[in-house]
Amino acid sequence: MCHNIDPRSGQQLTARQSGNRTVGYDFNWHVPKGVSLAYAIGGDQRIEQVFERSVQETMREIEAEAKTRVRRGGRQENRTTGNLAWGQFVHTTARPNDAGQVDPHLHAHCFVFNVTWDQKEERFKAGQFRDLKRDACFFEARMHVRLAKYLKDELGYSIKRDGRSWDIDGIPQATKTKFSTRTNEIESLAEEQGITNADDKAELGAKTRNTKSNQESMASLRDGWKARLTLEEARLFETLSNPDGSGTVNGPTNVQEAVSHALKHCFERDSIVPERSVLAEAMRFGVGTIDVHDVANEAARQGMISKEIDGRRLAT
Repeated sequence: MCHNIDPRSGQQLTARQSGNRTVGYDFNWHVPKGVSLAYAIGGDQRIEQVFERSVQETMREIEAEAKTRVRRGGRQENRTTGNLAWGQFVHTTARPNDAGQVDPHLHAHCFVFNVTWDQKEERFKAGQFRDLKRDACFFEARMHVRLAKYLKDELGYSIKRDGRSWDIDGIPQATKTKFSTRTNEIESLAEEQGITNADDKAELGAKTRNTKSNQESMASLRDGWKARLTLEEARLFETLSNPDGSGTVNGPTNVQEAVSHALKHCFERDSIVPERSVLAEAMRFGVGTIDVHDVANEAARQGMISKEIDGRRLAT
């Protein structure tokens, strides 16, 4: 499929074949640092299971919105196909720092091939990914809402929210920083070069990243990580999860509060904004408490009006 070949027949998959064709798109999914530490150092394998489930459920939502271009008969439009093909690769570590040290970092790459089946024309065609990439923050928020809810309600972890971010409660920031050596390197390099913009820092990280050449087993890495802990830190990882029930969460306790915050925040300076910007803000603010399927209905109940204009839903 990377070479635009149908793996079943060996024939060319889509009608067009150019030397500079876009093979596919990498959708990245990352967890907060504390979640990575609870999984890697705490050894809770259930975390990877609920993470994969959260990613898969969100990817299926993305797939349902898959489109292709329609150009036959002089038309200039997109058609929803609702089907994609992708490979999901779960990684458990970050890239090594300059000293070769590897830190825990649970994340997933979903490589989506640039192909979809057009039922109307009965042929495989290149996908139209513009809208999906544009709404990346919306889908990212939905994955995080799912993951936090599973961690709290099913695995017994308490969730700590801090503005628009969240993490497992009970892990000190100093411990997270200790296992963020690559991030610390980038921050130090950015400070030296006077870089403060987040996008510029990300570009700096991409330019200076080291190859993933570490071949240590997970067991060996875990022993090394535990050796970096103080006795008090080691004890913390034994008590993070509540085995008798769900965890707790600070901040807003229901979807009504989360949506109310999002409406005030998003419409403070603008009268019209993308609908998904409002929904994403509500989900980020209510992570750990709300369900992804309740947000849109609650926003409508609180007075938000949405309408599709030029292929995108806008709200006021």
